[in-house]
Amino acid sequence: MKKINSQADVMGDWKELLQAVQSDPEVQPSVTAESESLAQSLARFQSLKARQNELKGLRQEVTQQLKATAVEGKETAIRVRSVVKGKIGPKNARLVHFNIAPLRKHPRKAKAAAMAAEMAAEKEPAGESAEPKPVPSATLSGKSAG
Repeated sequence: MKKINSQADVMGDWKELLQAVQSDPEVQPSVTAESESLAQSLARFQSLKARQNELKGLRQEVTQQLKATAVEGKETAIRVRSVVKGKIGPKNARLVHFNIAPLRKHPRKAKAAAMAAEMAAEKEPAGESAEPKPVPSATLSGKSAG
C-alpha cells in the first residue's frame, strides 16, 4: 500500500473505507463504533477544509485591499510631505522630522580644485626651459643600453 499524504487523498481514502464497510454486512457489525467515529472525522475534516478554502479566498481579498490601501497611503504621504515642505521651506532643518532631506548649500570644491590644478600644471617655473627633454637613442631603437 502506498502512503497517502495529500488531504484530498485522505478524504478519498476515508470515503472508500466507509463505503467498503457499509457494503460488507459481515464486517459491518464489528466495526460500527469505529466507522461512526471515522464518519464524524470525515465530516469535520470536510467542514474544516471548506473553512480553509473560504479563508484562503478572504486572505486574497484582504491582500488586494492592503495593496490598494498602500498605494493610496503612499500618494497621501507624498502630498503631506509636499505641503509640509511648502509650508516650512525647502531649506529648513525641521524637514528631517518628516523624512524629507532639506536643500543644503554645496561648496564648490571639485570644479574649483580641478581648475586650479590645471592652471598650476600649465605654468612652469621660470628656471626651466619650454623645450622637451631629449630622449636617449637606445630607448627609441628598442635596444638596451647594456
